Amino acid sequence: MAKTDEIGRKATRGMAATGVAQIVKVFTTTATTIVVARTLSPSDYGVSAMVAPLMGLIMTFQNLGFTQAVVQARELDQEHSNALFWLSVLISIFAALVMAALAPLVSSFYGDVRAGYVTAATGLTILVTGLKLQHQALLNREMRFHALSINDIVVAVATFVLTALAALILKNYWAIWLGIFLNAVVSTVMMWRAYPWRPRLGASFRGVRKLVVFGANLTGFNLINFFARNLDNVIVAKAEGAEAVGLYDRSYKLMLFPLQNFNQPLSRVMLPVLGRVRDDPARYRRVYELVLRALALVSMPGILAAAMCSEQLVPFLLGERWAAASPIFFWLSLTAIVQCVPSTTGWLYISTGNTRNMMYWGMFSSTISIISFFIGVRWGAVGVACAYFTGQLATLPLQYHYATRRTPVSQRFMYLVQLPSLAGGLFAWGIVAMAREALVARGLPTVLLLALAVVASYFGAVAAQACTPGGRQAMAEMLRLAGNLLPDRFRRSKGQLG
Repeated sequence: MAKTDEIGRKATRGMAATGVAQIVKVFTTTATTIVVARTLSPSDYGVSAMVAPLMGLIMTFQNLGFTQAVVQARELDQEHSNALFWLSVLISIFAALVMAALAPLVSSFYGDVRAGYVTAATGLTILVTGLKLQHQALLNREMRFHALSINDIVVAVATFVLTALAALILKNYWAIWLGIFLNAVVSTVMMWRAYPWRPRLGASFRGVRKLVVFGANLTGFNLINFFARNLDNVIVAKAEGAEAVGLYDRSYKLMLFPLQNFNQPLSRVMLPVLGRVRDDPARYRRVYELVLRALALVSMPGILAAAMCSEQLVPFLLGERWAAASPIFFWLSLTAIVQCVPSTTGWLYISTGNTRNMMYWGMFSSTISIISFFIGVRWGAVGVACAYFTGQLATLPLQYHYATRRTPVSQRFMYLVQLPSLAGGLFAWGIVAMAREALVARGLPTVLLLALAVVASYFGAVAAQACTPGGRQAMAEMLRLAGNLLPDRFRRSKGQLG
């Protein structure tokens, strides 16, 4: 029982530290987007968006799933760590050379030499990133979430300052590349500083085969998922040009970035926790379902508020010249709502070691997404965004069915957990619709409408959650777990007083 309580305290404190770090990261990244978007043109962002798919593809191969393999391994010794580090370095060197070799082809494909220059330079970012992967995995395995969160905060603030300065000085697309490169440098330095382990020259690769196989299946999924998440940029860039893909890419990043940057760090906490309780089905289900309720309660109302105010929000944040991105942003907001809960199904696959089925699912869902992109491009960037949402919505039943098979988690729960937030969103949408008329008639400030949307959406979600026994119990459990954030001495004193 003491071990279980310790895992619970680590998980709760890890989520709190991760949550604080991600709030800082989302705030600074949004601020960076606003500052840089008001300095650079959509065409400058378009150049970065042209290169991003290729960079994402190469970086998918760079890790080969080793990070998750390290976290989930039942046993890991120094030799394993040393071998995985040098494998990551060798793969990173190869990946950087591939980027340099592909630069002329990228220039030719897009008919834009700027994309080729950035492609070649991106190899430096890949090299630096490869040096931190094993340290990051070891920190995650040992559940040192505080150190990882400190890293996130320092990197986020440094990236904001450095990217904004680069944009103000350079005033072109190189500022975006420089911000990404400096992000990798600062993060790598912080990881080495946080974890004292140092690799030694030479490596023995005995005993790492199982880890490599695990990572290979996961890499297969990541690779397939990568095409589904990035081919839209390529299609829009090829069909509509740099400015159109710049509008699309900013809309995508502005809406899906907060969701991705909460779910990805949350995975950092959930994978080791679920891995430790995988032999206890009841506790596994309880942990997963509680976190899913919290995620739906925290993320979905905010995304709904952004969707209902998309017409006002995009010009308000980025400036009037980005107003054409508003309908793209609206459809991608709906996509983010649809993805909020399904994005956690990867935890089920990875924590149970079922990465092969995860890869098979990725093949199917990515095919649907790619087909939807080619259908939607007939109507430009807005059509691609709308088709993306439609494809994601259509595959939900199969995704829930396939992911929950042979796990303690109920498929039915995957649907029910979203209902309170959706009900709150409908309530808020009605309030905002009435307020929008007043905004036009009386000239009310846009910020008032945005604030109203956020407050109404979260109020409605909490109220709807409180109307069900399961919702009330979950919120009470969240409050109880919040007590784990208090110092041990205070909690003991409080227990004695009770």
